[in-house]
Amino acid sequence: MAPPPAEPDLQLISLPVSPFAARVRIAIRAKRLDIQITPPPAGWPNDARFRDINPMGRIPVLILGDGEAIWESAVILETLEELFPAAPPLLPPGVLARARARLLVRCADHELMPPMIALAAQPDEPETRRLVGRLVDGLAILDGLIDGGPYAVGDRLSFADCALAPALFAARVTGERLGIDLLDSTPNVADYAAAVAEDASVVHVLAEMEDGLSRLVRVG
Repeated sequence: MAPPPAEPDLQLISLPVSPFAARVRIAIRAKRLDIQITPPPAGWPNDARFRDINPMGRIPVLILGDGEAIWESAVILETLEELFPAAPPLLPPGVLARARARLLVRCADHELMPPMIALAAQPDEPETRRLVGRLVDGLAILDGLIDGGPYAVGDRLSFADCALAPALFAARVTGERLGIDLLDSTPNVADYAAAVAEDASVVHVLAEMEDGLSRLVRVG
């Protein structure tokens, strides 16, 4: 097998439990790229040096060989695809299939992640009910856009899976914390989540998320 494509000093600032960082790590593994994974500096997200790199103060951040920083996970996915076109592609062939993969990334970003981020702050009961309802509605939207997998678009891993697999991991964890099965009424999503989790790149990154979550629980 040919060695993985490499870029001098390319690195990803990431944390194990972040679904947004996890999607980029799945892409890195799937494309077999030699990219260093590093945690954010102490004091993140308010560290001045980190803010110089990413004024938005969020992870992940991709640092290119010349020091240029790219942030926002969806943009990083597109950047990796353009930087390494010879690596296994994460956009399916065909204009419509590519559009569908990108739309499913947006579904994760706009319908699933916002209510889960808000629920992580443990709001009061009325707000929790509202956010759970919003998340359930988002999962229902997704249920109508995918089948049982193993992949969201076509017959191989794509941007869509990179985004959806960590988001659905987060949905499972959120449901367990609240004592509800959030995927109970979305059979396509439930089947897909189980199927895509068997992809080799996804397996590895979801294990990192699980381990990172366990460490947070022990510290807490």
